[in-house]
Amino acid sequence: MLVMFLDESGDHSLEKIDASYPMFVLVGCIFDFDYYNTTAESEIHGLKQKHFGRTDIILRSYDIRKQKGNFACLVDKEKRLSFYSDLDDTMTTLKYTLIAATINKLAFKRQYRSPDNPYHLCFRFVLERAMMFIGSKKETMMFRIESRETHNDKELADVYDNFRQGNKWFAKSEIQAKLLDLSFNQKSQNVAGMQIADLAAYPIGRKVLNPQRDNLAFDIIKPKIYSKSGNDYGLKTFP
Repeated sequence: MLVMFLDESGDHSLEKIDASYPMFVLVGCIFDFDYYNTTAESEIHGLKQKHFGRTDIILRSYDIRKQKGNFACLVDKEKRLSFYSDLDDTMTTLKYTLIAATINKLAFKRQYRSPDNPYHLCFRFVLERAMMFIGSKKETMMFRIESRETHNDKELADVYDNFRQGNKWFAKSEIQAKLLDLSFNQKSQNVAGMQIADLAAYPIGRKVLNPQRDNLAFDIIKPKIYSKSGNDYGLKTFP
């Protein structure tokens, strides 16, 4: 069995768009379920324990970059470099696959008169690529996504249910045999897999927005993006 943890970078609002980062990025991080429970989770807890002396902190890309909250200690250059080195090693050595969907909201609004909700659209893209990833394997996949407000969770659950009813690419019976339950977790629950997805999301968004700019964090996770026959099927950019 496989498990996909999902988290995002940017917000899905089309009303107020930050021109410096007009991106919405949704990342799904796929682990083998047994490997995640026996190995990956403990590796991430070990990283936290080593550098912060506790495992109950949340690895959040924004807080790490801005050295906020539990990461204020990273203003110390020696501590920062040591943590980044171990974090890079963890992101490299853990066994997982990334599937991401990105939307440049400024371009999206210019191209469509009545644009869809970016979160819903990206979720459908991720689900399509998840089906491609599973392919003919005798695998099933369940989904763990960060909970937001109740009505947003309900809308995402509806997107998931509608996708499982089948579409032009996949038959209903095929989807329902492979995609299992969707559940929502609060960030405070300290779900390690969602934190890996969060850490991958911002570098992906930055790479899509500024492809020529150096992006060491993206270079580290790029080999984890689902590819097949030399094509990066795990990175959907839209429009």
